[in-house]
Amino acid sequence: YDALGIEFASRGRRLSEQIGLLRKYWQESLFSFEGEFDQLDRGNINVRPNRQIPIWLGGFSEIAFKRAGELGDGFMFAGDYDHCWEGRTRVEHHLAENGRLSDDFGFELLTLRARSPEEAAETVKRWEDSGGTHASIVTMKCGLNGLQEHLDFIKKTRDLLG
Repeated sequence: YDALGIEFASRGRRLSEQIGLLRKYWQESLFSFEGEFDQLDRGNINVRPNRQIPIWLGGFSEIAFKRAGELGDGFMFAGDYDHCWEGRTRVEHHLAENGRLSDDFGFELLTLRARSPEEAAETVKRWEDSGGTHASIVTMKCGLNGLQEHLDFIKKTRDLLG
């Protein structure tokens, strides 16, 4: 943000505005846009996508959960399971406040705390059993050396999940 000369504190408002701007690009053949941060006179893209591109958000704060409930198509949670579950209930609350169904929303857990394939598989299974839709296996900080050890960790986790 410093390198761009942009105030860091405005990042959330900018993100919300830019989600709307992106969706205009994807949905309208020609449009103008006047936002707090961005202005555009007669913008378009060719070829527009034939469907809405999902926008997934993430974060750790109530404002991030609220933004996702208002504007997002999914949310990526990171950290310990209980904290992520708590965040998920907040996102679901904001989805409901906006008249949106959680059935149409993605909930992804990044397995940041799992240090073995067994722990990763157990965490993913618990997330899946509680209604999580996606998971990413994180191998950082697991004491692994080289690409093959990371790949083996992920493969073993996959095998444990069946």
